Amino acid sequence: MWGYQDVMKCRSVSKRVDSQRLIKAKRAFLSGSVALAVFANINGAVAQTAMGSQTPQQASPVARDFNIPAQPLQSALLTFNRQSGMQITSAANATQQGVRVNTLSGRFTPQQALEKLLAGTGVSFYFTGNGAAVIGERQTVGGAQTLDGSTVLETIVVTGKTDRNAATGSGFQGTPDWVYEAPASVSVVSKEAIENSGARSARDVLDHVAGVQVNRSESQKPGVQVNIRGLQDNNRVVAMIDGARQNFQRAGHGGSQQVFVDSSFIRSVEIEKATGSGVGGAGSLGGSVNFRSVTADDIIKSGEKWGGTITAGSGTNAFDFDGNVIAGIRLSEDFSILGGVSHKRLGEYKVGKRDSKLIEWSTIVGDEVLSTGFESVGSLFKMEATPVDDVKIDLSWMRYDITSSLSEGTRIDDEDYLNNTITSSLSWDPESALVDLKAKLWFSDTKNDEVRNYTIPDPVSYGMRSWGGSIENTSRFELPVGAFSLNYGVEAFRDSGETDAIARINASGIDEAYGYKGMNPSGRADMASGFLNATLEHDDWLTVRGGLRYDHYRLKGATQIAGVGKSFVISPAGCELWDDFDPTFCIIEIDEQLGQEPAPYTNFEIDKSGGAWLPSASISIKPFDWLQPFVNYSESYRPPSIMETLFSGGHPNTSPTANMPNPNLRAEQAKTWELGANIKTDGLLSSDDSFRLKALWFRRDITDYIAMARGYYAPFEKVYDVNVNLDGTTRMRGLELEVNYDIGLAYGGVSYTRTNTDLASTYTYDGPSDINATPGSGNEIRSSVIFVVPKERFSLDAGVRMLDERFVLGGRMTYVQQTQPTVGVLAPTYSAYAYRVYDIYGSYAFNENTKLRFAVNNVTDEAYWPSLGTSAIPAPGRTFTASLSVKF
Repeated sequence: MWGYQDVMKCRSVSKRVDSQRLIKAKRAFLSGSVALAVFANINGAVAQTAMGSQTPQQASPVARDFNIPAQPLQSALLTFNRQSGMQITSAANATQQGVRVNTLSGRFTPQQALEKLLAGTGVSFYFTGNGAAVIGERQTVGGAQTLDGSTVLETIVVTGKTDRNAATGSGFQGTPDWVYEAPASVSVVSKEAIENSGARSARDVLDHVAGVQVNRSESQKPGVQVNIRGLQDNNRVVAMIDGARQNFQRAGHGGSQQVFVDSSFIRSVEIEKATGSGVGGAGSLGGSVNFRSVTADDIIKSGEKWGGTITAGSGTNAFDFDGNVIAGIRLSEDFSILGGVSHKRLGEYKVGKRDSKLIEWSTIVGDEVLSTGFESVGSLFKMEATPVDDVKIDLSWMRYDITSSLSEGTRIDDEDYLNNTITSSLSWDPESALVDLKAKLWFSDTKNDEVRNYTIPDPVSYGMRSWGGSIENTSRFELPVGAFSLNYGVEAFRDSGETDAIARINASGIDEAYGYKGMNPSGRADMASGFLNATLEHDDWLTVRGGLRYDHYRLKGATQIAGVGKSFVISPAGCELWDDFDPTFCIIEIDEQLGQEPAPYTNFEIDKSGGAWLPSASISIKPFDWLQPFVNYSESYRPPSIMETLFSGGHPNTSPTANMPNPNLRAEQAKTWELGANIKTDGLLSSDDSFRLKALWFRRDITDYIAMARGYYAPFEKVYDVNVNLDGTTRMRGLELEVNYDIGLAYGGVSYTRTNTDLASTYTYDGPSDINATPGSGNEIRSSVIFVVPKERFSLDAGVRMLDERFVLGGRMTYVQQTQPTVGVLAPTYSAYAYRVYDIYGSYAFNENTKLRFAVNNVTDEAYWPSLGTSAIPAPGRTFTASLSVKF
């Protein structure tokens, strides 16, 4: 008999100045601790201040229309941002009271506009070689007075329009402007959208992104299960935290791939909906999602040595507490440390009351949904160093621990999820057009400890460790036909999965624990990739890109297949063991009821490898300064995962004979075409408005798509569930739109997705067809496909800003069309009715350091279950949340 203690033990500046375009600011990433120590020793001898190393340059001569009335400097800079096409990243917290700018009206270059705007204020500025405007005296302490009594500000940096580090911008739900300049299917969830969402967990922040959905079929797992254009699970979509891959998989009744990330520390989420041609694209079939954490610049005000934020919130409907503290210190101009802790506690929520007859009530006790609460503790530690002007080093560690518990009668299921993600990177951008080097090392470790208890404790531990690295360089050249660049590099990673469970031998000699081990098998997968991408920019109106990468994988592992097991029987009298997911099912041993003799195991040793050459191409043009149409083509390659290949065993606590492995699985391959357009313009209807639009049509054709089906194992004369390659082509095509209009006092945006999915439904089957539940023609039968995205989704977001923009009140409407999969015998279980949900959100800034936020989600108390979910786990009913944030 297991006791409690026994159970617990088992748990650079840019090198080229383009006369028509502001060049991107230097970007830098993370490197290892060894490199950090080496460069730290150099710091005292060769470090220079960033300000001292810059040389004043002329701004871009492109003239724009400006209309800015006399007003305080802070609000004027926001208007200047919209009208100039430049973006302020740190001005809001650096401005001081009492400084007013002049009226500005007419057509000017950005430099001329700033000169007229700031004339007589005592505030100076200059443009740097990397396309940024620095406002403030170079060597003046913030807040000092000039001889004429005017205020001289701390340094304020206004970055160029292509700054990918911007946390917010003028796009849909605060999307940064660089998204609308990228000729690619990319979306960003900004910090602003995250803070306004009233999210119960990180998965809620992706609900309004075009082409993206989050699977919600397993409520007790608070991990994020991302679906992009109909693809999810088994690394089809690369999920990352600060560039570190999160490849944890766990089989179950819903989505298998899960990312455990603390929403308290998310700065932004970047989504690429087609496989990237550079770092991060290896082994991906359909894009990536990268959760980026906060940086020191987000926490410490410009010109200050230290700073931080404290946030605490609560709400109704079992939203008990959500709080965090993040603080940072600049030990010098070149070295900063950031740290944070968070705590969240959620209970089992109530379902909406409107149209509640549509909900499956078997998982609801009283009026609360079982297994929907959890408690989490998170932490973040980050170091950022610039030992010399052209080198930057970062080191980051994020830890996230989540616990949840289900207890109903004899049904007990305690879960603990722990994720540790460590990233380190280095960037080197010397005074050479041939070198812009970036290197990264990363490690992620996800562990899921579970204890089930019907009569005795049943502990099991699932784990996935992944580690990898990358190095890339960009070399730039000036050719007679335009600017030419080469980006080339390599990346590699390894996944090591392991499941441990206590052996449970039944009367027939079968180890029931293999129901855990087989469905989440142990094994190792390696991936290596090299790539070369060339880009030609001609006369600022034509950009042509071409690339080629080679992906190679190897997968190793061992598994078993058994020939006897258990069966599900509906509601028998005197049931002693109920199914943990659906209590209408009772588990009975076949060998006990029918006297079957157990068959022997067959052992499988799997060692397989493969690879593919993957070309990509892109053409974009700018017939007008505000319009950028583009066409993209890419090929992608996803090897079968450890779980898909070694899949065996059966449902936990029951038969280890339901599933079998498939060592002959082939890799999925896809061809993706995209036709899109960006529109980015200011002053469309008034002098201080902004309009942003990204529209895109895509088509993806996939061969050898992998799905769960039925297979025959001749030695045991038995049919099993098995992963197979589908015959023919699986096609996914659709339209995605994100658009936003902002006039300062009011804003409105739309996100629209239409997706058509034609899944291949047959595969080659070599067993007797008369023993299969769904026989087809000849030797082919239909496969089982569980999740299909709805054809249409629509989100509308609009709001107003009042009281000098201190008070913001907004609302969202989300409509999702009915989801009715038509392929496979299991598909109808995961269909969903159409639903429409309304949310309200807002904030009030008492001052520049204190802000109150509130949200009312599901205002009409709609009873529904989300698409990519199940009727057994409906969505929360009406929920009010409020939080207070204080900066110090």
